[in-house]
Parts: sequence; structure tokens; C-alpha cells
Amino acid sequence: MNVRTRHAARLAAAALACAGALAPGLVAAGPAEKVYMPTVSYREWEVEFRGGAQDWPGHDGDNAQQYVADIGYGIAPRWFTELAVSYAKQPGSAGRVDEIEWENVIQLTEIGAHWMDVGLFAELARDREEGKNEIELGPMFQKEFGRAQFNLNLLFKRELGIRHAEADEEGDVADEGGTEFEYAWQWKWRGNPLFEPGVQGFGSLGRFGSLRSEEAKLGPAFFGRAALGSGRALKYDAAFLVGATRGTPDRTLRFQLEYEFF
Repeated sequence: MNVRTRHAARLAAAALACAGALAPGLVAAGPAEKVYMPTVSYREWEVEFRGGAQDWPGHDGDNAQQYVADIGYGIAPRWFTELAVSYAKQPGSAGRVDEIEWENVIQLTEIGAHWMDVGLFAELARDREEGKNEIELGPMFQKEFGRAQFNLNLLFKRELGIRHAEADEEGDVADEGGTEFEYAWQWKWRGNPLFEPGVQGFGSLGRFGSLRSEEAKLGPAFFGRAALGSGRALKYDAAFLVGATRGTPDRTLRFQLEYEFF
């Protein structure tokens, strides 16, 4: 293992240790979830709109929709910060703004300088419907194999504040806390920048202490980027995801549009 590889491995281990220190939260994200990149473009603005809908017959979440609008800025050479507003619509009810999120990407390594690129994702979210504040933290990994690129997010989610456990009629105390562990990944083949095929996947392993595959979905995805000149670009990706567990929507359709400029 060379010096660069050891350095990247140490940074990855530090990121995982920091994320593991979180210890309660949401189960799984909605159909507008995304894969975060460990790269930062200093002084670049980004305006993003993403959304999705899911098909889950026989469940409350059948035909649920979610849309997220973001605006972000590369505030420092290795720090990108973003404000997002999430709008959700459940079947039979009016749509509503359900979350306000402050997202941050910290680039930990020079892109392409090590065996693996590593970053740290941190988010503070306000759940308006339930009146809760949540934090999400975890490492992001990126690796290129020739013309292929693989990305992985390992995210740990926790509700802020003190939760008081309540005893049931038999005197047993219910555990309302716990750290949620979620992941997101994608693989794409880099060729024509306007259209690159790949695969995306998202899932949840539930709470620490009782980890199991609560949610898992994956399917074909498509990516693209069009340079518009003068430091401007338009990016997109979309995926059709199929559920792989009983706790996952049967089908999910998601998309993401992003406008970048300096």
C-alpha cells in the first residue's frame, strides 16, 4: 500500500468513526433522495430541483410524491453548503412543505490524487409536520475504474433532543431512540457526457442494535451534463428503482436537474 493509499484509508476511517459517534431518527428517505458527491467547486452556485414518485400497492405510501428545491454555494475550496426545501404529497391529502434542510459537503481529499476520493456529508433538517430536528452525518466515497465511476454514501441519522421512553401496560419500556443507518450508491459508465448509463441504489438497515435490510431499491439510471459556456452547465440524472425487500415500494421513479454557474 503506497503513501497516497494509506492517507486515503486513514481519512476514510476517520470519517466513518465520526459518523459512528452519532447515536434517534427517520426510517427511510423519500422518493426524491439523491447520491451525494465528495467534490466541491469553490465559488460555484448550484440551483437544483429533484423529485420522485413511488408505486406501493396496499400501503399508505402508494402513489406518494416528493419534490425538493435546493440552492447552494461553494463557500470555501473544500466546503459546499446548500439550503433545501422539501415538498411532499400523500394520496388523499394536500401537499405540504414537510422539511427544511441545511446540507453541507466537506471535501477531504484532492480529487484524483489518491486511490479513493473521500468527503463528509452533514445535514441539519427541520421536520415541520412532527416538530423535530434531525442531523445526518456520514462519509462519501468515490472511485474511478477506467471509464467507470462508483460512488457510495454511508449516512447516519439521528433526532436531536431528549426522547422520554414510555412503559406499556406490562411495564416494558419502549425504545424510541436509536441511530438510523442509510446508504446510497451509484455506478456509471463515463463516455459521452450528454448521456451516461448506470445503476443507482438506496436503502436502510434500520437502527443500530437490530440492523437488517429494512429498505432496498435499485435500478437503471442515466446521467448527463451539458456545458453552456461562461462557467455554466446543466446536469441531470434519473432512475427507475425496483424494491428488493417487503419494506420497500415496488417501484420508484426519481429525477434530478441541476444548473451550475459562477
